[in-house]
This record gives sequence, structure tokens and C-alpha cells, in this order.
Amino acid sequence: MSNGTRLEQNINESNRHHGGDLYQKPTKREMADLDRGDIRVFEKGVHDQPYGGPEDVQTTLEQTRAEQVETKRLFDIAKENGLFIDRETIDKFGDKLCTKTGECEIFYNEKESLIYKVKDPFAKWVIKELHAEDAIYEHIIHNLLFPNTRYKFIGIAEDEGNLRIVLTQPYISSTNAHPTDEEIISHLKTLGLEPDGPYFYGNEYVTVTDIGTASDNVLKGDDGELYFIDPIIKLKKPAKEVIEFLVNFTPKEEPLSWWKSLLKRFKH
Repeated sequence: MSNGTRLEQNINESNRHHGGDLYQKPTKREMADLDRGDIRVFEKGVHDQPYGGPEDVQTTLEQTRAEQVETKRLFDIAKENGLFIDRETIDKFGDKLCTKTGECEIFYNEKESLIYKVKDPFAKWVIKELHAEDAIYEHIIHNLLFPNTRYKFIGIAEDEGNLRIVLTQPYISSTNAHPTDEEIISHLKTLGLEPDGPYFYGNEYVTVTDIGTASDNVLKGDDGELYFIDPIIKLKKPAKEVIEFLVNFTPKEEPLSWWKSLLKRFKH
């Protein structure tokens, strides 16, 4: 097996990350630094990619070539650092919740109360227009926007030669109806995300979509909180610039006491 001590450390850290004791509220900077630490070995040689203008949007052929180069780079680094996850290990993550789709495989580990996701970072590229070298940062941006459903990076996997990023996410118990569009929009506004075209909400750095009531990507937990599970995130600037902006962004108000929710998850 290619996965070794480093992978075991990441999985153990995932359990502490989602369930250990926490004595004071972590800052956004501390949480982002923790997430960046998980992928530090993959950052070497990564360059900021241009976003924003029509000339910055890659053609399908350019994107395909960039994905192939980045896939090989991430595979090589993962294998060198004990972060490459084989199929045998993936099949032991837990009970598969759905059949494999073009976007991800999902497993539920009841003992750990975790969801394991084996994600294709390049799925829905037509919507996200994500530069290949920014794929490794996508979960960090999700975590800064939606910390009560924060991902933990576990490692890199392969599916028929294609890149997969393996993450865990806390299991959300929800017996409530889905939140209304009004509740979702109100929450997004506290994050500085305003209507940004049909079905998108964003600012000058990032925009999100696939979060309406017709989607299952937003749940209303048994605690009344909103949980954004897996929205589509589109970057308007290089990933590291987006991360820096979000780290320093102050919400207009604490949306649905999300820090309280995050702290509660650490204490379980």
C-alpha cells in the first residue's frame, strides 16, 4: 500500500479536528493555517493563476492539459510523502451512501460520525472555471466560508488515472425541512455574498452557487443552524488571494452563531 504513517496521522488528526477538546475560540487565521499545514507539501512550485478577464478563461484543451500536469504533480508528491490512498483503504472508510458519480464518492463512518468524500476537483469545471493548480485549495476556501461543515484533507487518490482529493466532513443530523431560499440568502448576506448573477451569490473574490432549495447542498440541522454541505465555489482571483481576503473578512454579524456550532463540534 502506498499510504503510510503520514496518512494515518491525517486520519487521526481528522478525528481530533472534528471532535477534540477546544478551550478557546480559534481565529480564522489559525484555522486556515491548520488547513494549509495539511497540504503544505503540495504548495511547492505552485504559481498564482490569473482570473477575472475573458482572456484568463482557459479553453477545454488548455484545461485538460493543465489537469494532466497537475494530476501527475499531486500524485508524485502524495506518493513521496505517504499521502497517496489506495482503493483498499477507500473501501474501508465506511458505508457507501451513493454510487460513484462524476463528482465524488461518499462514505459514512458511523463510529467516527464522519463523512468521507473522494472528490474529483475538476468536476463542473465549466461552472467553476477553476485553474488546475488551485484545486488543492478549494476545501480551505469552503472552510473559511462555511466553518460548521469544514473539510479535513486526508490525502490524494486515483480513479482510472484521474485525480481524487480525499476529505472528511462532520456528519450533520437533520430531520428538518430544507431551509427556505430567504433563510439561505439572509445567511449568505452576512458573509458578504450578494446576488451575483442568476443563481450565484458572491463578491469581488469568490462566488457560490448550487445552494437553493432545489439542491440538497444546504441543510437545516436539528439545532436550527444552516449547514452548507457542498456548494459549488467559483474563484474570481487566485486561491491564495481569496484565502487571505476571507481570513481578514469580518461578517456583518455572526451568521446563526456559527462559531458556537463549530466549538460544539470540537467538544463532542
